[in-house]
Amino acid sequence: MDRRTFLSRSLAGGAAALSSPWHMAHAAATHPSLLIVRNVTPRRSASALFSFLDPITSQNIPVCVAVKFDQEEWDGASQNVKLMEALYKLTVDYPGLIDLAIELPGLASELPYLRMRAASDARNRFTQAMANVGGTYTPQTVIADMPDGEVPTLEGLRSAGFLTSFLIPNDGGPTEVWRNADGTQQVNGGWRFPPAPSGDEVDATVAQASAQEGHLVFVASFPGDDAQGDDAFFDQGAILGDAFRRNLSASRNYFILPSELRFRSGAAFARHVVLCVDSDGANDTLRTQLATANVPFTTLLPPNAAPKPVTDQAETAPHRSFVASTPDADAWQAVRRATFDAGTLGSVHSIALEQDGNTLTNAPALAGFEVVLDMADTSTGGIGFDDQGSLQLGVSLVLDTPLAPAKFQDALRQSAPHGDDVIILIKESAFARPEDAQALVNTLVTLGSSDQFRLLDLAGQFNAVSIKSEPARLLRAASRWPARADSSAVDTQARDQLMKDAQTAWTYFDSFTDPDTGLVPATAWIENDQVQTYRFSTMWDTGTLLLAIVSAHSIGILDDGAFEARLAKALAGLSTGTFDGLKLPKGLTSTDGKAKGDDDYNASDTSRLLTALHLVQSYAKQDLGIAQIVRGWNLDQTIKDGIPLTVRGSRLVSAYRSNYAAYIARGFGLWDFPVKSPYADPRPGSRFDQGVQILHDIARFGPIGTEPHLLEAVELGASPLARTAADALFAAQIEEYRATGKLTCVSEGPVNREPWFVYQGYQITEDGGNWTAETLDPSPRFKTKGFVRAVDMLNSKGAFLWNAHRTNDYTNRLVDEVREKAKTEKLGFSPGVFAITGTSDQAYSDINTNGVILQAIAYRLNGGIPCVDWKQKG
Repeated sequence: MDRRTFLSRSLAGGAAALSSPWHMAHAAATHPSLLIVRNVTPRRSASALFSFLDPITSQNIPVCVAVKFDQEEWDGASQNVKLMEALYKLTVDYPGLIDLAIELPGLASELPYLRMRAASDARNRFTQAMANVGGTYTPQTVIADMPDGEVPTLEGLRSAGFLTSFLIPNDGGPTEVWRNADGTQQVNGGWRFPPAPSGDEVDATVAQASAQEGHLVFVASFPGDDAQGDDAFFDQGAILGDAFRRNLSASRNYFILPSELRFRSGAAFARHVVLCVDSDGANDTLRTQLATANVPFTTLLPPNAAPKPVTDQAETAPHRSFVASTPDADAWQAVRRATFDAGTLGSVHSIALEQDGNTLTNAPALAGFEVVLDMADTSTGGIGFDDQGSLQLGVSLVLDTPLAPAKFQDALRQSAPHGDDVIILIKESAFARPEDAQALVNTLVTLGSSDQFRLLDLAGQFNAVSIKSEPARLLRAASRWPARADSSAVDTQARDQLMKDAQTAWTYFDSFTDPDTGLVPATAWIENDQVQTYRFSTMWDTGTLLLAIVSAHSIGILDDGAFEARLAKALAGLSTGTFDGLKLPKGLTSTDGKAKGDDDYNASDTSRLLTALHLVQSYAKQDLGIAQIVRGWNLDQTIKDGIPLTVRGSRLVSAYRSNYAAYIARGFGLWDFPVKSPYADPRPGSRFDQGVQILHDIARFGPIGTEPHLLEAVELGASPLARTAADALFAAQIEEYRATGKLTCVSEGPVNREPWFVYQGYQITEDGGNWTAETLDPSPRFKTKGFVRAVDMLNSKGAFLWNAHRTNDYTNRLVDEVREKAKTEKLGFSPGVFAITGTSDQAYSDINTNGVILQAIAYRLNGGIPCVDWKQKG
């Protein structure tokens, strides 16, 4: 039979031959078999695809066509509408024989949140391409490559509407089928045919696969561009169709589509029915009856509404969402305040949009919402996670009149593709009569008791279909309290108060600067009514000293003469040590010049000094010889393969051991030392997507503290990594406050007990995060809960940094607490306010607390401009 005869019979018969032995044998067969055709892109020929599929489907063998729809392919899709038309026609003309799937080869290797994003983008691109040719097909299956190592669980893809996923190994192997926690089916394994296989190669692969028990998954590659003419594509398809006819027995194998497989494997598949009640707050009859029956639902309300509480018989408080009907800026802010300020910690924040979702989806005001519900009648918006981290959902069915149970079931079936989750918008005004409300509640209770349906509210849907991502959660939360967007002038009252604070901080430097060396001791304390000092400083401390001098001069505490004199002495006091024959900045310097100090070189401390030297050189109007000072050190010989080395245990090791790594790299980079960042460059994507990648990388290095990320912002302008780390930490701190009422502000700092220094931070984990207190001394006694409680403090310099970078009610409260409780009579500001006592140690202070407070104040009084852009006047 030639191709033309074959095609004419196939086209004439369409799907009429579905009563073939393959389908009749389902009841007796034991091995479901699936055929997936990959490597179909929107750029491929429609006639070539049809020619390839026909000799397979004419055998009544169902085929899953996996369309590769990444961004590059999407960009070319509009140039080839014929293929999209052909794909849609195949699904219409051959029901039961053709499934369409999305191919995303590298999906399983992505971070879990980014899997959801990639799946959402691909499905929405595909759906839009279909809509462009008048089609309505939405794929529910995704095909990906199985990565090396442990097989990942592809949970969360249901957020993008995918109900089945296939992970295909490179070498072929037996198949196992999972039911994931989100209810989706995951199929791992399968057998790949070689490209353009011969009949013998297909026979060998089929024979090898058939020797295995369980499901058989066969994967063929759509021939590449080297196939010449439609006849060549037909011949390749015929090789597959003939091989299946020869090798697979209808009494032992039957072919099935992925969309059918999930209903035939394992536990029943439950379709989610999400209930939203559109209410003006005037009549709560329906909501009260739903709550009494413990039916979950989300109440949709205008932002000003104050609804009468529903009955207390409900197990939990009903979920609420406010409705936005206009993109007007004031209205948006009202919705945001109503949602975030009144929201309870841990709740899922959602918003419902009455206008076209395409108009509002990318509005900046949507940042921070977990769920965005598009209520527009003509919605063509997508579903799944958008580029701001929100789960987009669309209304599937509107109930604006009472329906009999049978008609309700019909409406439910017709509301969305088979198996898709359904979002029902119920107009409460249509169920004002108690009997109508009760009838609907009874119908819903019956529906929910079936294993085929699961009733949820919007918050429940978010939790059920998505995978937890602490980085994404933190970034959403951070966007609810954004950083200061402008550098508006500080009013007179606030400026006067900040100048008083600066004078208090400068007290430390004015009191303890050594007149001979110009250096300042690291710490000072009062003992027996006498001030004592630790007459040593690290290069970190010296860097702080230099920047404190610059900051004090920039806001008028020091005149030009005092500024230049102090700088000259401090620079002359820089000391050089010798380690392993290299001339390097000393690890510890005597501030009065009377002790030897320590030559153990510290790359982290030196990076702070290098940053300070660069900023001093940039600020001062005269040449201070700083470049010659830096050239006098053998720093280039402490860098190996782009990694700065530091002394640890009498040898040089990597300095990249914590989240100070980026600050270290940037300090060395200012002087053109050949260092590289220890963090991976985020792949292309939205700022939110890249933030998620950055936070996963940051979590690898340990906890996040206020420093050094806000130091970088104040000194040099925040890099994307520093900005993202700060966003996440701020969100964690403010949520801790909202949960416990405890003002939280963590950073490094000295404490008045062994081991004398603590790094407080927030460690991001896979499914959450925790507060930490780390010390350089690994002794078990510094790991106990008692020690952590004893040193837990609101960090003074951290409070001023946050207030300079994010001036808002919370950071104002942080600074007010420090002003009230951490200001000392003789030592400037103490390091912080202890949480357990609510007091500070009035007899203890340090250079870095007061120096960084000066920097933060100068940053704010200089208009929120980083120090690198300040210039000495005159």
